[in-house]
Amino acid sequence: MRFRRTVNLIALLVAAILPLLTSVEASSRPDVSNAGWYANQTPYGNAASAQTLTPPTGYDLVFLETVGRHGSRTMTNDDAEVRALEIWRSARSAGGLTTRGERFDDDLAAFQRVERRLGYGNLSTTGKDEWRGIGRRTADSYASFFARVVRSGDQVAMTTSPVNRTKESASAMTAGLLGEVAGLTFTAPRVDQELVIGNGSTQAGKAAIAEVLRRSSVRDAARRVLQRLYRPAYVSRIGDPVAAALDLYALYAQAAGMRSDTAVTFAAYVPVSDAKVLASAKDAQSFYRYGPGVKGERDSFEQAAPILDDFFARLDERLDGGRTAAVFRHAHGETTMPFAALTRMPGSQEQAAETAPYSHANNPWRGYLSGRLGGNIEWSAFGNKGGSVLVTVRHNERPVRLSSACTPSSVGGGWFYRVTELKKCLG
Repeated sequence: MRFRRTVNLIALLVAAILPLLTSVEASSRPDVSNAGWYANQTPYGNAASAQTLTPPTGYDLVFLETVGRHGSRTMTNDDAEVRALEIWRSARSAGGLTTRGERFDDDLAAFQRVERRLGYGNLSTTGKDEWRGIGRRTADSYASFFARVVRSGDQVAMTTSPVNRTKESASAMTAGLLGEVAGLTFTAPRVDQELVIGNGSTQAGKAAIAEVLRRSSVRDAARRVLQRLYRPAYVSRIGDPVAAALDLYALYAQAAGMRSDTAVTFAAYVPVSDAKVLASAKDAQSFYRYGPGVKGERDSFEQAAPILDDFFARLDERLDGGRTAAVFRHAHGETTMPFAALTRMPGSQEQAAETAPYSHANNPWRGYLSGRLGGNIEWSAFGNKGGSVLVTVRHNERPVRLSSACTPSSVGGGWFYRVTELKKCLG
């Protein structure tokens, strides 16, 4: 009997902690492979399911809100393509093309035909699938919550930036939600200009970016990429070889999210070993413009403060009896990266000393996690009958703990936060 009681006790303990252990493992594991080194153009993917946390006993989900980047897309414009083609034509005239390089114009033309059909800056088929999948998984993860929302007549709000790809993302997510939740109703679509955030790099940040682009590793990778298209003698004539290589890298990275629409990948021109180095340069640009930035400065992420204010305002409205049960904001990488830094997402908060510019070796920040296509940050608010409210956070559909600046509640295994604590540590 004593043995049986011991076994039963162990079983109960395992059942209690298994959801948390599963989430701990999930929170430290990226949702997608970084094998291609696409930096912040890494596609989100469309997994079958997502990880959530089991709330403490007596707590039910009362409010859900997110901010996310639009899905995979075409290039926003043809500027990089025009520059790359100008160099290619000059090299052809000078007899400077390699055998591989002779194919580049055909690959680019085929790629552009698809972009023009979809529209520059619009979602690819993959991008629509990504947000439809997020909608489906959100409905599945919180099925009982959405069932209550339908029964109560409460509504769901979709907010976008003025840019079409965010509206396409919202439409795709809506389709994903409605495919799982019959009868769900929505408020009128809202456009929020504050979801568009500009370059926040300071003078120190700009200087750091320039220093990164001058690194020998970056220059060497740029030269190797260019020599796949052009003969060495011609490469030596290119005025800014790093910029020219980054234009090719941009095509390579963008093509990853368009594979459902075109077979062109540009992988023949950008080997993975060099993509890794160029991704670090791209990450440095994003880090100082929209990420944690220079130690002691806040310009690179402070512009996300109005979005954080809106998170608290919409949460307060719901807790005060509001009928909007969920708010889904669709924006840009220039929005999600600073918001992640401002709210101290794991891997998104470590700044760089002015004397030691950002690199993959000295900082955990990565564009493929903090700014990738379809990336999202979610707050889930759970309430009990006594009026207590706990909030848990997911980044890219994985539960996360915030930095040590935010003290978790004494219940919930360190994954849940009081609203008052969030306002204190994030405000």
